[in-house]
Amino acid sequence: MGVKKIHNGVYMDTLKIKIVLAAAKYGSLSRAAEEFSYTPSAFSHTLKSFEKSLGVEIFKRSSVGVELSDAGRELLPYFEAMIECEEDIMNVSREISQKSGGQLRIATYSSISRNLLTGLIRDFRRDFPDITLSVNVVDSVRGWLENGRADIVFADSGVLLKNEFYPIMQDEYFAVAPTGWFDGRESINYEELYKFPYIDTCDFHSDVDFNPERFKERILFKSEDDLSVINMVREGMGVTVLPELVLKKNLDGVSVLKLEPKITRTLGFAYKKQSPKTMALSKFIKYIKSVKL
Repeated sequence: MGVKKIHNGVYMDTLKIKIVLAAAKYGSLSRAAEEFSYTPSAFSHTLKSFEKSLGVEIFKRSSVGVELSDAGRELLPYFEAMIECEEDIMNVSREISQKSGGQLRIATYSSISRNLLTGLIRDFRRDFPDITLSVNVVDSVRGWLENGRADIVFADSGVLLKNEFYPIMQDEYFAVAPTGWFDGRESINYEELYKFPYIDTCDFHSDVDFNPERFKERILFKSEDDLSVINMVREGMGVTVLPELVLKKNLDGVSVLKLEPKITRTLGFAYKKQSPKTMALSKFIKYIKSVKL
């Protein structure tokens, strides 16, 4: 049970802070008490004792439950930060005691893994051989941070807006069409594409007013397998729009044209801001920020 000294000689027990957070979460002392195997009366007594030691009322009580007071709402982020700090200490201590650099779980798309992360991960493993890395290449990274399956996710900002996002690079989109459809041209206005069948990967994010629903025909392709999309274009099934990062090879039989106006996506990584960072994650983030991709 951890304690921390605060003003006027009072010591703050992190268990009591967890009790406060549980009460705030459930809005019910009896429900929160169950989480700690306390009786409701013992839970309420502990909470009142903590409020008395602070000299402020953290909760407003009523017949239907409890809710944070103005002081409670102001103190809440500090309580959360203290628990996160305690968890950080425990995680780092565990890694040190096990004489291991820890482990790091990464989730990303195949194109980013293949064209952006391979060299980065190779160099990181060389410099930090005691950290175990696992890379999950998936069709969609949505939810991987929220449900705890990944510690860090690499994708574009359009799917990572709810998390702490750090931009790495701009990736320009290009039109991809079967060879012969736009002979002699190096660029095309995306308005011209709407009259053609469109192979839609369902994973396009841009601030530009490019609307896949305006195409006369859409072939929905719910996968991040960019090579399959290029093959469909090569077979004359339609046009598509793909980021430069995936257009590195296997372009025989297709034409790649610059889009006008220019459309880009922002690539980067994200992690849960509220979650404690392990030593492995902290080292990896610091490493990424120190290299030029």
